[in-house]
Order: sequence, then structure tokens, then C-alpha cells
Amino acid sequence: MIGRNMSVANEGALDPRGRETVLRVAFMLLILGLAHLDRFGVDLGAEVRYAPLYALGAAYLIFSVITYYLYETLGLKGSLRAITGAADIAFFCAALHFCGGVESYLFLLLGVAPLIGGIYDGFRGALYAFVLCALGYGVVALLDPSHPGGYELAQALAFRYAYLAGATSVNLFVIDLLLKDRKRLKVFYEISVSSSKSPALYNVLKEITQRLAELTRAEVAMIFLHNEKTGMLEPQQPSLGLDFMATGKLRVRVGDAGALSDCFREGRAVLIPRSLSRDTAIAPFHPSYEVFDLIACPLAARGKSIGVLVLANKLNRRGFVRRDLELLELISPHVSVFLDNALLYRRSEEKVAQLTSLIRVVDVINTVANLDQLYNLALDVIRGLFAAEKALINIADYDTGLLETVRSFGFSQDYVSRHLSHPFETIRDCYVLGNDDAYLCGDLATDTRCPNMAVDPQTRSVLCVPIRSGNKIYGILHMASRYQDAFDDEDATLAKAIGEQIGMAVERARLFEEISRLAITDELTGLYNIRHLKRVLGEEVKRSLRYERPLSFIMLDIDFFKNYNDRHGHLRGDEVLRLLAGLLQQNTRDVDSVFRYGGEEFSVIIPEVAKQESLAMAERIRRVIQDYVFPYEEDQPGGNLTVSMGVASLPGDAFDAEELIDKADRALYHAKQSGRNRVCAYDEDSDYTLPRAHGSTEE
Repeated sequence: MIGRNMSVANEGALDPRGRETVLRVAFMLLILGLAHLDRFGVDLGAEVRYAPLYALGAAYLIFSVITYYLYETLGLKGSLRAITGAADIAFFCAALHFCGGVESYLFLLLGVAPLIGGIYDGFRGALYAFVLCALGYGVVALLDPSHPGGYELAQALAFRYAYLAGATSVNLFVIDLLLKDRKRLKVFYEISVSSSKSPALYNVLKEITQRLAELTRAEVAMIFLHNEKTGMLEPQQPSLGLDFMATGKLRVRVGDAGALSDCFREGRAVLIPRSLSRDTAIAPFHPSYEVFDLIACPLAARGKSIGVLVLANKLNRRGFVRRDLELLELISPHVSVFLDNALLYRRSEEKVAQLTSLIRVVDVINTVANLDQLYNLALDVIRGLFAAEKALINIADYDTGLLETVRSFGFSQDYVSRHLSHPFETIRDCYVLGNDDAYLCGDLATDTRCPNMAVDPQTRSVLCVPIRSGNKIYGILHMASRYQDAFDDEDATLAKAIGEQIGMAVERARLFEEISRLAITDELTGLYNIRHLKRVLGEEVKRSLRYERPLSFIMLDIDFFKNYNDRHGHLRGDEVLRLLAGLLQQNTRDVDSVFRYGGEEFSVIIPEVAKQESLAMAERIRRVIQDYVFPYEEDQPGGNLTVSMGVASLPGDAFDAEELIDKADRALYHAKQSGRNRVCAYDEDSDYTLPRAHGSTEE
């Protein structure tokens, strides 16, 4: 609470209207105090009339109070401030009149008036105060009724006016010094306060351009910062006096000739007055900008040039003078420090954002088990963290020796169709995979380490890092830009960290897919197992009932398989199961699903097919198996290896998955009982009773 009260008190002490009121009261008391020196025997040059002087002091006190409360109109920034200044001078001159007129030595106080006017309004204010004092003192001389004997009025007036002119000249010199320091300190203070509140580059640029434009009365104010990657002086937003589109076109190459590039290279401020720019356009400003005079001041911080400060005017503004240039040269070191701090702050923000994004990537990648989602996430991260206009993920296929593009963005459709739509880059020719290191190229025109980069003529700089987990490299992460030196060593370090996270995620996703595949796959035949059958069949039944579409299901069993195993062993029996699984996959549609139900039993889900069509399909499969030459099948009853099949359909035979399996199994049992090597459809009128459990071996 005490600190808050002190803060309020300090703010009140800095209030300009309060300072003006205190100044008026102090001068009134000073004049009254000096007038009273007459009572102590001090010769003031003339007789003082105290009664009217007291009345004048009271009136001036009332005037001071009125000015305090009407400060917006009568004060420093008010519309009637010139009248208020005239009233102040009139009070001084009236006080001189009541203190003895021309003979009074208090005229010396008038020498302070131009100094006060100059402090408030520069040279114009000082000259205005001088003119008012001269006129006011002339009125005092006219109103002076009498003069002592031997008093030379003309000589006295000449002396007094010479004093007033000399005091004004001295004051102008003092004001010139004060204004330079005050303007510089004011701008420095305002920009420093704003920068401390918000160190973001946008806010610092806005504060600098606005304050300097006010200080020099410039119509255009902007800052160009040096981009080391492109070798350009780039105009920054916000700027003053030009719109966003116009500002963006004012890029300047440091190596070119021109006022701004020369200013930056030589570290020397430049003033182009209006007299020298009437017939020529000022680069990089196009004639349509109507810029006719300009000041360019170099900006440097920590021993390094960082940019150029530019102020410009158009025809409807006054031209710049040497004093403006000198003022900017005084202020530019402070501006450079503020900009450098803002750039460091932005860089730190970028680093924090990169680290935050990397943490987010790690967190999200650790939860992603699907490779498609992983690749999409990786490219989203690349798009947000790097200056990459295009990027891709290539996964290595070590069996074919080629790199396959699994995700990309930013490439033209023609380039995608010619290159990325099919593997075109060999693992052997890839620099990253061959050297097991990142590939950072600032300019492909001078770097030929990776010949594969030559296929894209629009690319100027490239960053490639391996996608790896431990010693295993799964592919590469490729980023590109049409600009030179778009990536640096810090980008390479960050990209390598992201590549390692993606590599570990790829390894984990592949392992997860393999585990998931093993969980639903029969190890011997490679077909889906009964666990997956029940899930898939349940989904197909729901879809069939929802859209009122047919669904058929086949149960298949090898005839006399126990006899085959007993005579030739289980290894030969396993080979038969694998051969049969292959025949089933070759003779079913892509939309059909083949499963190993258990033992020598198999099943097939046939969507969108009614019972009669499924019977024909089952019969065709039965004949293919019967005609196929299996090893040692001549020892089977009948001389070859055959199968029996049962078919049931939905909705004619069942209304859920479990019932559909049961009805197909009943039809299979009927095929077995009817002589084997045949296909039977479920018939509700017969409704066979099963004497065995599912999956048992049946002779």
C-alpha cells in the first residue's frame, strides 16, 4: 500500500499541468518577494506600488487555478496555449509596471521568458516569447507617467531591448543543447519503457517507428533488418506511412548500389535532401511512392551490423535538415540495442517453441501406433518448425534397394507423378543412408554431394536427416526450400532429434503391427484365426442387416485327414494345410475373407453373395482342391485328397454371427454324412443334429 501511494505521488509530481501551476505560483511569489526588498532599503530602481501589485498577484493566482482545471484547452497541448503564453507575459509586464516601470531593475526577469518558451515549444516558442516580451515592455514604457531627471528613456529602452535580444540568443543556444538531449532522452525513455513492457519485436518496431516519426515529423518510418541467409535488407512490419503490400516490395540486396545498401555496408548515415532527389527516384522506393527526401541510419549491436533505420518524406512534408540527421545518429545506438534485444527475445521464443514442439512430438509419437497417423504428424511438425516449403518421408525397402515416398507436401503434381508416385531413388545413391549422417546444403548450385537432389530444379537448399532407431535406419526425412541457406546447423540438430523420435515410433509401430497380425493370424497357414473370424463376421452381419444385403458363410473340412496324418506324419499334414490355405486364397475374391477355423477346418466369409451363388463358388473351390495334386494323396480313400463343405446364408438361414456359423457347420456335417467330397447348403426342413463339437477331426 505504501509503495502504491509513493507511485501515485511520483506520477502526480510528473504531471505537466501540476508543474505549470507550480511554476506560475513560484514566479508570482518571486516577483512579490523581490518587490518587498524595497522595504529593506534595497534600491530596485523605482518606487513600488504594493496595492495594485497584490491585486495582480491574486488575479494571476486565479488564472493559474483556471489553467490547471482547463489544461486540455489552455495547457501545453491545448488549442489556446498561445493565448495562455501571452497572458503569462502580460502578467510579468504588468508586474514591472507596478514595480516602477521602465526604471525598475526587475526587467531582468524577462530574460528568462524566451528560455521557458523554448523549453515548451523549441525555437518557435523562444521567439514567440521574445516578441511578446518586447511588445509588453513597450507597453510598460508607454504607460510610465514620469521619469527622474537626467533619465535617458531612449538609451534605457535600447539597453533593455539589447539585453532581451542577447538573452534570447543565449537561450536559443541553450535550448538547442537542451532539446537535443531532451528529445534523445525522451525517445530513449519511451522506447525503453515500451520495450520493457513488451519485448516482442513487433511492439518494439511499432514504438520505434512511431516515436521517431513524431520526433522528426517524418511521413514514412521503417526499419530494414539484415537477413544473412538471403543477403537482403528486408523491411519489417509494422512500418509507418506505407501499407503492408507496399512495404513487402522494398527488399534491398546488400551487394547492390544504392543509398540503403551503401549505408549498411559502410556503416555511415545518409541524408538525401529534397534538392538532390527531385529528378531521380530514391532506391528502393518506386516513383509511385512519391518519396522525395530520406534519412538512412545504420543500426549495429554487439559489433555487428543488423539493419538500417529509414525515415522519408513526401512533397506535402517539410524536408529533412542536417539537425535531423545528427539527432538520429545520436539515437540510433539506443535503437540498435532495443532491436537487438527484441531479436534475441524472438530467437529465445523460437527456441522455446521448438523445444515445446519437440516435447509435444515425443509425447504424441509415443501414443501413435498407426504408421499413417505417424507420418502425417511428422510432416505437420516439420511444417511448423522449419522454413521448409516442401518435405517428404522416404522409407527404405532393403529388399528392393529403393526408397519409397510415403508422405509429402509442397511438391508439384507433375513432380509427384514423375518421381514420388513410385520408388525412384536407390538406397545406394542416398547420401544420408550411405554416410549415416545429416545432409545440410545451403546452395545446390555449388554442392553436388547428393546427385538425387538434381531432379528438382526449384530447390535451392536442402536438409535431410535419417529416420533411425538405434543402429537401424528406416528412411530419411527430407526438407527443401527455394531460398539459399534456408536451414542452419541448429535446424539440422533439431531435425536429427525429430528423425530419431520418428524412427523409434516407426519401429514401435511396426512391432505393434506385427504383434497385432500374429494375434489374429494362424501361424501355420498365415490365414486369419478363429478369434479374428468372430470379430469380422460380427461386423459383416451388422452391415448385412443394416443395408439388407446378402451374406454367405462356408465351412470346409478335409476328408479323412486323420488317415493322412497317421500314414505320413504331421509334418506332411502341415504341408497339406498350407497348400490348401493357398488354394483357398487364390480361388476367392479380394473382398472375401479366408480363415483357419481349427484343425483341418477352414471357413470363408462371402459378402454381397446369396446362397445359390455361394453354392456355385463352393463347388468351384471343391473341384479345384479335388483336381490339385497333393503329395502322397494317392494313399487317401478314392486316390486323392478332397474336402467337404457346408454353406449357410443370411438372412435366410440365420440372424446373427453365431447362428450363421452353427448352420454352416450343420450343413458341413450333412456333407460328411452324405458321402464326403461334396457341398451342402443348410436346409431348415432337415435341420441336422451335430453329434460332435466344432473343430473335431471327422473320418
